[in-house]
Amino acid sequence: MYDKLNKNALEERMTEIIVRSLQSGERLPSEKQLAADLGVSRATVREMLSAFEASGTVVASQGSGRVVQLPDVSGQIADGWTILMRAKPAMLLELLEIRAVLEIGFLPKAIERLDAEHLRQLFELARQMKRKAENGEDFVREDREFHRILFSNSGNVLLEQLLKAFWELYNRSEIERQHGNLKEMALIHEKMVEAIAKQNTEQAVTLMKEQFADARYRVLMSLQSPACESERRKSANED
Repeated sequence: MYDKLNKNALEERMTEIIVRSLQSGERLPSEKQLAADLGVSRATVREMLSAFEASGTVVASQGSGRVVQLPDVSGQIADGWTILMRAKPAMLLELLEIRAVLEIGFLPKAIERLDAEHLRQLFELARQMKRKAENGEDFVREDREFHRILFSNSGNVLLEQLLKAFWELYNRSEIERQHGNLKEMALIHEKMVEAIAKQNTEQAVTLMKEQFADARYRVLMSLQSPACESERRKSANED
């Protein structure tokens, strides 16, 4: 254990090394080199790196040293908020509002950056949704993949991770499997792809707003179900 007096200074120096590695794309120096550079033991180096490894910022591979990467926090967000939403189901509405603001707000940039291959994939997903809707089948997987592809070229890593967490939380809620008009939703996705292909951002935004209005209605209906009302009363009593 390194003494408390030097703890902050050492951790700051280690952070600077990690930041430089992320910026350059190079691997971190070896434990031996880090220990020499920082004037501490290899055991101390491992201790300082452990917190970065736990967060996913630093990844160690056998025989290849350590690399630095942007951590994907979407899983942590989804897991933590799953418990919260089971305790307070009404918070799903707040989640939906945030998701709507992000997706609608970034949609123009997403359309601008969308390439031909991703557009082809969107058309194919819309076709699959239409086929499933005609057979009375839900298309949760296709819908999620549709939105993932649409925003995959946003150029905003934080946005992509937040949306990934929100999609996972929404999927776990089972709301999308309670849809009453699958054909209508499939048609909206089909029209959206057509608008995107024509670079008609205004129409695409309008169609996405329709999606979220429908989702909000279904969330509200689910919150009025007996099971959800029981959970709500239980949470209120605990508060």
